[in-house]
Amino acid sequence: MAAREHGWNPVSTGSGHEAITLIKPGIEAVVLDLGLPGINGIETTRLIHEKSPGLPVIMLTGTNDAETAAQALKAGASDYLTKPFEIQRLFDLLRATVKTSKNPTPPASPSNTPQKVSLETSSARMKQLYWQVEKAAALDSTILLTGESGTGKTHIARQIHLLSNRADQDFITVSCPALPRELLETELFGHEKGAFTGATSSRAGRFEQASAGTIFLDEIGDLPPELQPKLLNVLQDREYFRVGGNKLLRTNTRVIAATNVDLHARVEAGTFREDLYYRLNIIELMIPPLRERKEDIPQITRHILSRIACNRNTETWELTKTASEALMKFNWPGNVRQLENVLERATAFSNGPVIEAEDIVSVLESPAPTAKAWQILSESGLTLHEIEREAFIQTYIRTGKNKAKTARELGISERSVYNLMGRHGLK
Repeated sequence: MAAREHGWNPVSTGSGHEAITLIKPGIEAVVLDLGLPGINGIETTRLIHEKSPGLPVIMLTGTNDAETAAQALKAGASDYLTKPFEIQRLFDLLRATVKTSKNPTPPASPSNTPQKVSLETSSARMKQLYWQVEKAAALDSTILLTGESGTGKTHIARQIHLLSNRADQDFITVSCPALPRELLETELFGHEKGAFTGATSSRAGRFEQASAGTIFLDEIGDLPPELQPKLLNVLQDREYFRVGGNKLLRTNTRVIAATNVDLHARVEAGTFREDLYYRLNIIELMIPPLRERKEDIPQITRHILSRIACNRNTETWELTKTASEALMKFNWPGNVRQLENVLERATAFSNGPVIEAEDIVSVLESPAPTAKAWQILSESGLTLHEIEREAFIQTYIRTGKNKAKTARELGISERSVYNLMGRHGLK
């Protein structure tokens, strides 16, 4: 049901052997559970990769360790999710991996060098931000992007890269809370052969791969305390070691970090290093929430609809006047990401190329994305951070402070529960 709501036409099976027989033209991606009957998910991935090398495979597992992840990636998996996880995260990952498999990044050359982008907006605040973006892009300083979740920090980071003199080099994103600590360390800094079980060969980390380009550290506030000194050393001296290595490596990458939490408050709480905070906060750019720049909603909506149409290979949609008014009246506590989700669902269930007001309202009132709950809470005058804190604390107390139950009720991972406890000052 959830897959169809996100525009997918799923085919399901109960075993690895059956999954392999279903691989044929038209299958765009595979989502596998590690604990399949018969042959497990890793062996199934290996066989799928032999049959169709370019087919994206996402592995789902409850085992939160680097060894399992390394085995899955070695077998040919495109990515790895630890259960429980937010369902939206799975579909975001599916969309990204399928897009990458269909449009692999070509090697940089003068003919395919990315063009500098045009930053357009009707909002006075965003015009000021875009002016700052253009100025900051010309420098090579570390940048910290702040703002609520879903405001478009990744988009701004990419625009900074495209406007810089590194535009023809790699732009690499690392989500700090998305991986276990052990795997995140190897993701950032790489590892040598034999560094841990499953490390059958050496691997370059993201700082090494992005040495001439830009590395984007998303949700930097969730960087584990053990890794903060190592990142500080990279920012100060541009030097680091691979995991299990003794050869000093250097990187020339430009660092852009983003956070939706108050890092200064975390410094005061002792969960984030003060020296790292000041190293990251050389230039801070704050992205305003969508409710404070509603004049941009029509333009953003056209862009999103155009992208959806391109992904589905269809003509784009038009909104009626009342549908546009419904979008303008909503407060969008989930910001641009919530607007994207609403338009994805509205277009999935619309009866033609015209989106009516009822198509929008039905999605906003649907319990699936909890948009109505967001609207009620947003009208209370609370900030998104306060709303998140209240919802988390109430759930945590109601489950008897059981972290596993809290994770299941909120549809997030247990790692995210620990992150939220730290974010909201709970022991």
